[in-house]
Parts: sequence; structure tokens; C-alpha cells
Amino acid sequence: MSTVTADQPGPPPRTPPGGFVAGLGRRATSGGMVSQVLVPVTAVLAALLVGGVLIALDGVNPLSAYREILRAVFLGKRGLSDTATAATPLILVGLGYSIAYRARVFTIGGEGQYLIGAIAGTAWVTAGGVRNWPGFSLIATGLLVAAIGGAVWGGIAGWLQTRFGANVVISSLMLVYVADSVLQWAVRTGIRDPSSFVPNSRPLLAAELPRLPGTSTHIGFAIAVVLVPMATVFMARHRGGFRVIATGFNPNALDANEISKKKIVMLVMLIAGGLAGLAGMVETAGASGRLGAAASVGFGFEAIIVAMIGRLHPIGVAIAALGLAALTIGFESTQRVLDVPSTLVGVITALIVVFVVIGDALANRGREGR
Repeated sequence: MSTVTADQPGPPPRTPPGGFVAGLGRRATSGGMVSQVLVPVTAVLAALLVGGVLIALDGVNPLSAYREILRAVFLGKRGLSDTATAATPLILVGLGYSIAYRARVFTIGGEGQYLIGAIAGTAWVTAGGVRNWPGFSLIATGLLVAAIGGAVWGGIAGWLQTRFGANVVISSLMLVYVADSVLQWAVRTGIRDPSSFVPNSRPLLAAELPRLPGTSTHIGFAIAVVLVPMATVFMARHRGGFRVIATGFNPNALDANEISKKKIVMLVMLIAGGLAGLAGMVETAGASGRLGAAASVGFGFEAIIVAMIGRLHPIGVAIAALGLAALTIGFESTQRVLDVPSTLVGVITALIVVFVVIGDALANRGREGR
């Protein structure tokens, strides 16, 4: 995980196949306490154990490496602040995925919605007639415009499915590449800073997010934290959340009660897109200060893993996001101190997913055998 930079663009990160995502989604919404809590916890421990073996093969004591990770995160000068900052976009995009997947709408286009949100929000706050507004107004309207932009981009994939039956996995993924092309045009032509020698937007200046008191973490983290209980209440107490869950279990029951499944598909795609778009602007205004050509850094794809490890529950999503962010921050420090490759965090993340799939399969087999 990294922040938006002005480096040269690269191809969007590789994504999990749609069938793999759908399979994980089905497993994450089924089962009892074993499937929901014990499986992901065991998967994390198993992945760390295998990661320890890989670290040992690299000639480093695994206990020393993991001790350095804990030290960097919990005792480092900016460990907790950096972890919270890195987790913020993952929480926001992951919340959107968790709601969509509960309705069995397996979008994987959060990266594109993230980019469109960042572009829309940045274009708004750097526009000639707007950028001299007071800071609070710039921040509030910029975040709102970003959320609307992401929602519209997510709504396109939803509309393609409800109107033409297009597979939302494929359409949402294809829109990521379109969004990346829009980004390249925007930072080179549409919203380019005329004084910059590289493709960048103008600095956000007054639209940058302020820091939480006593920390180096921007208020975007507070926004993400507030949205977690809101999403929890929506899914557990609100009629809309009940309809989302009902769609995932039995869409025919909704049709029988004169509630169109198409409306639920559009609803969850708008929510997921809006949260991803919000994440794009939060990251740009909170961590980068301007939009660059390499804004596609993979948050929208990593958040799929966050949603799955979090078992599609908002609180689980927040915990998973913080955990992955802590591993990333910790391994960066371990690389500097012990020369352990920071890329190992990607290997461990992949192992967690593999062990979650295995654990779910074993848990389901156990239930079927009873």
C-alpha cells in the first residue's frame, strides 16, 4: 500500500478472477461462529507461521522480524498514525464491497470508482472559481463531489447489469481501465498544473485534510471510523440493509413482495461506488496533496481481500484493514532494519486468503457431514 504520487503511470494491478471473488463471497456470508471468526483468525496465524518459515529461509530470525514489526507499529514514532492512514482507504472501499457482496453483487471495480472520485473531487477543489473558498467548504464539497463521482461510476456497472444483463464482475473491471485512461488525460490536460513539469493536478492547499490532534493521521481516518458503525446499523437495523441481505439469500422472495432486485443492485453499486470515490479524495487530500498520474495503486483490489477477511461485516472490515496496514508498515521497517523484503507482506496476504478458502471448505464439509 502506498500513497498517490506523481510518478509515471503503470498498468492497473492484477485482479482476482470473478469466480474466485464470488466463491469467497458465498462462503463469507454462510456458516456460524466457526466460519465467521475462527477461520480468519486461524488463517492469519497460519499465514504468519508460513511467513516465518520464508523469513528464516532468507537468513533472518522470524521472531526478530515479527518483533520488529510490532515495535515499528506500536512503539515507532509514527507507527500507529501511519497504520491508520494506510488503513483509511481500505476501510472505505472495503465497506462498500461488504455491502455489495452481501447482496451477491460481486463488483471488483472499486479501483476505478476510487480514481473517478479522486479526479472529480480534485477537479472541483482546484477549479478557478472554487479554489479560493474557505477550507471547510472546499473539504466538504470536495468529498461530496468525489462520492458522487464514484457512485456514478459504480452506477454505470449496475445499470449495465440491470438493463442488459452484463456481468458486473467484468463490466466493473473494464471500467477500471477506462477510469485509468481518464486519469491520464486529466493530469496531463484537464486539470494539469501549468507550473508543473510532470503530469500533476494543482496542489489542493486549503482543501487538504487537517490532522487529528496529536497525530499525523488526517481526519479521513475519523470519517472511516464513523462510517463503520453507520454501515453496521444500516445492515442490521435498516429496512434497506434487510433488503440487501434478503437479495443475497433469496432474490425471488423480494420479487414476490414487489421489491425489484434491480433496485437493490443499483443501490449497492451506488453505495459501493460512493464509498470508493470518497476514499479516492480522502487519500488525495489527506496523504498526497495533489493528484498524480500514478494514482492507481491498488487500494480497490486490496479492499476485496479486506472485505473477505472481514467476513463482509463492517467491524471485521475495519479490523482486517488495520491488520493489513500494520503488516505493511511493519514490514517496511523490517526491511530497513533486518533487510527482510517488504514484498513478503503480499505473500502473507495471499496466504491468508488461501487459508481462509481452505478453512471455509473444511467448515462447510463439517456442517454437511453432521
